Amino acid sequence: MLAVGTYDGRILLLDAATGGARWEVQSYPEDTFQRAAMSPDGRFVASVGGGEECWKLLDAASGVECMAGARHDGAGACSCRVTRSGRRSLDEGCPVRAHTAELTAVAFSPCGQRLATAGEDFAVILWDAQTGNAELVLEGHIDSVRTVAFSAEGGRVASGSGDGSIRVWDVTTGASLHTIFQETPVSWVQFSPSKNRVLASAGYDADQWDVDSGEVKTVQGCFFAVFSPDGRTIATASDPDAHDVLLVDAETGDLRSR
Repeated sequence: MLAVGTYDGRILLLDAATGGARWEVQSYPEDTFQRAAMSPDGRFVASVGGGEECWKLLDAASGVECMAGARHDGAGACSCRVTRSGRRSLDEGCPVRAHTAELTAVAFSPCGQRLATAGEDFAVILWDAQTGNAELVLEGHIDSVRTVAFSAEGGRVASGSGDGSIRVWDVTTGASLHTIFQETPVSWVQFSPSKNRVLASAGYDADQWDVDSGEVKTVQGCFFAVFSPDGRTIATASDPDAHDVLLVDAETGDLRSR
């Protein structure tokens, strides 16, 4: 199954084999963009967008909303406990705030126990996907955070921002472990499934960043890039007018096919 957010406020669950929609829901106002992520066990779909400050969790079987994330109350506290029936309780002593601006990205951890969200408030927040509780806020970007991804083992999170920075965070302590800066805003990040590398799309190029050594390899002339499931190949999407998809060897950068 594949969860997809559209530009007209809908969330769709698509059958990856046929491309047909299992269901679609008008989850947000029309003419708003949203993103969606499927839980690893296929039971839930998380979504963000529509100008809202919270995430939603939908039942993958029906598309019915079963949980919503915390909303900041504007007075220094957050509604940080949310039940599956949608009831909220205010915890004024909560040390972690919720988002204060529109959310732009969402990702599940590999085990499905946590969610990472990113937003226009420059923050990344980690949530317990079972309870809806906010656990950690990750701060350091100085512009909107546009993309977020967990590492394959789930111990780190990568985020990319409009400020051109890519940061890698420790999900236990919230510490910023590594940072590199691009010349243009970052639109996509992904950890390699097999190695300690981060793939990031920014402007017309994609960079493969070896987090351990600091080495950066650039794949030029593409708007978007993604690792294959084994991490050995990078698929790139070039200029939309060219309609090209290139397959590149992740180690050498050599073209495999188009």
